[in-house]
Amino acid sequence: MPSVLPLVFFGFLLVGTAAVLLVPTGTVVRSRGVVVAARSTGAVDADCHEVELDVMVSRPEGGQFPARETTLIPRSALDRFTPGSIIDMCYRPGDETAVAVYVPRG
Repeated sequence: MPSVLPLVFFGFLLVGTAAVLLVPTGTVVRSRGVVVAARSTGAVDADCHEVELDVMVSRPEGGQFPARETTLIPRSALDRFTPGSIIDMCYRPGDETAVAVYVPRG
């Protein structure tokens, strides 16, 4: 019968590696964006509505770039994501096609 110790060791390595990959690193730039357009996709999950946002994201060093992100937004926060609203975002430098929107919990 195999020992439990190797299973625990490799389990720790696997979970530890996954945890490191999930932790944000310095390669993510926190920024702000202006909502240019917001469209409801019609999908609803619990009390959240799926919304497609067109956003102009500001670069910290100056300039901006357009982005499109689909995200779930709680019903109570939908009014914070209307055209003209300034929202918190993040992106990876060098890959401006992948952005994320910080959505308030409620």
